Amino acid sequence: MAFTHFIPEVWSALLNRTLDKSLVYAGAPCSNREYEGDISQYGDTVHITHIADPTITPYTRNTNLDDPESITDDEQLLLIDQANSFNFYIDDIDKAQVRNGGAAFDEANRRAAFGLRDKADQFAAAKMAAGAGAGLGVIDVTSTATDVYDKVLVSASVALDEANVPEELRWIVLPPAVYGKLQLDDRFIRQNESGTNALHNGQVGDAAGFRIFKSNNAPVGASHVVADATGASGQKVLTSASNSWQQSDIGSAVTGTGIAASTTVASVASDGSSATLSANTTAAVNTAVTVAAGTSKLVIAGSQIAHSFAQQILETRAYQPEKRFGDALKGLHVFGSKVVKPEALVVAGVKTA
Repeated sequence: MAFTHFIPEVWSALLNRTLDKSLVYAGAPCSNREYEGDISQYGDTVHITHIADPTITPYTRNTNLDDPESITDDEQLLLIDQANSFNFYIDDIDKAQVRNGGAAFDEANRRAAFGLRDKADQFAAAKMAAGAGAGLGVIDVTSTATDVYDKVLVSASVALDEANVPEELRWIVLPPAVYGKLQLDDRFIRQNESGTNALHNGQVGDAAGFRIFKSNNAPVGASHVVADATGASGQKVLTSASNSWQQSDIGSAVTGTGIAASTTVASVASDGSSATLSANTTAAVNTAVTVAAGTSKLVIAGSQIAHSFAQQILETRAYQPEKRFGDALKGLHVFGSKVVKPEALVVAGVKTA
């Protein structure tokens, strides 16, 4: 059976539709997608330009203004440095035993799209966790039904307010266990029981000024090494010239020369240059220290201005393997992800049990 009616554009469009419907962290509104049309191939670099804020000065009546200032700009680079592919085959004999062989091919294509989505979404979530500008630490929500609303949603909203992040298009992504706790709060239930435009692309409700999403791709804080940690004996602060500390480190165990047993990260500077520990160091530190992976899945909150994501299905091709009787389909998906405004992202580990 020859696959004679295959139209590459149709399959590619189907793949893009499935990807867009499934993305959470990498989809709207959690990510800015406006640079997507600039991609043509793997390795492309998208230049994201930012304009500096004009200086605001007092005005005095009947007094000349100063000469106009020159507005400066800078740019960040969004590199399309990730590529995933699929390549599957269905034998003619297997296809003949299916009532609709084309439907089997279509379902395999959908499953390929789901796999690509999952990898891209995990990548975007990890980038957000590592690049967040504010951290709330590890929050325990095990005591009452109101903990998630009061300690997580409200605290994240306050952190964004204090960073002057616009209220429009704010979002928060909850791991399923955290969302389950939120569903026990009468305030959340009443706010959403009358109906909402939610329940699509992972959105499950609205509360505390956030569009609320649920995702199994919520990351945990990743283990890593701060290679240039320095600090004085008997002090709690460790610095890093390479700004290696992350907001998602808060609550994680720290080990290394001069680090007291059972020490954790208490806070992290917004630029990642220093971290405050839960206990004084036992000796001067001038070496690498290891930050352990977190044990609680991270809640990430932010605004659409915080993170940019761009993707393209570069190619989808049907072909017949030379030494087989059957049809195959392969595709190439490229994407890139970048935190462009760290101050518009807040991260917290949440203990649910």
